[in-house]
Amino acid sequence: MLKYYIYIKLENNMWDHLKIVIMRVTFKALKRGNLPPYLGSTVRGIMGHCIRDFECTEPDLKCIQCEKKDTCLYVKYFSNTGKDGGAINPYTIHVLKDGKMEWREGDECEFDLTLYGYAAEQPGIYLDAIISMQKRGWGAERIPFQLNRIVNKQTNQLIYAQGKTWIRNLSNYEIKGEERDARCVLVSFDTPLRIVKGKELCNLPTFSDLIRFICGRMSLISQVCGNQKIEWNEQAILEQSEKIKIADSKLRFVDFQRYSINQKDNRLELPAVEGFIIYEGDLRYLVPILEAGKQFHVGKNATIGFGHYETYYDK
Repeated sequence: MLKYYIYIKLENNMWDHLKIVIMRVTFKALKRGNLPPYLGSTVRGIMGHCIRDFECTEPDLKCIQCEKKDTCLYVKYFSNTGKDGGAINPYTIHVLKDGKMEWREGDECEFDLTLYGYAAEQPGIYLDAIISMQKRGWGAERIPFQLNRIVNKQTNQLIYAQGKTWIRNLSNYEIKGEERDARCVLVSFDTPLRIVKGKELCNLPTFSDLIRFICGRMSLISQVCGNQKIEWNEQAILEQSEKIKIADSKLRFVDFQRYSINQKDNRLELPAVEGFIIYEGDLRYLVPILEAGKQFHVGKNATIGFGHYETYYDK
């Protein structure tokens, strides 16, 4: 009964209305140079410039001030100004090589671009932007990068290589939440995690914190990107998650900063943590949420790759 109580749409995948596609993108450096150690915001910035070049008709205006923002494809697909359901973007970027600052000719930069809902059903605008990223220098030193390949991560089919595209391979799929009869999970946060409670960074999130923020983000993405409200019993989910306890943890503070034209001194402070937490308890009814949440990330600044995690179970 508890399983049904938590998942109203148990027999039918509760997220089957929300399509997803993950493009694994590989670029190659053409010259030596230096880049920031965390490239999520760098990659997003370059991609955003490319999409804005394609779609924006008022480049001198900030999006929030533009009268065309409600119909602008740049706003819809890349930089939501915050209207129905809140400010949420239909994608995340996860750079796989973190911490690298010195780049040599031939070094590869690999990242996953995950698209949700309407973005997964119209991925061509992102494909065009990725291809155009070759025309821009990266970072303050404007390092040139060449696009090597784009692969559909789910099917391992080529989308782009050697100047040729296979647009038919940009197929989307349904989000799945794996079930396990587990009593222990190690959650590894391999990118900065920013769970903020009462305007303060949560330095050691409980399992209830984690599930609450996963559910909140999934619900918002479903509403904004999938035009449908997820049907689940949040009270039952949180009551069950509060029974899961922290058994061990090792987190370190990350004093992250990124460039922002809207901030004083053009620097935006984004304090976060990285590391792992081991949770113990009856996880069997909560694993599907935890597993589905890996596709969305958790916490703030997920668009640039924050809040990505992996899970490892006792069985």
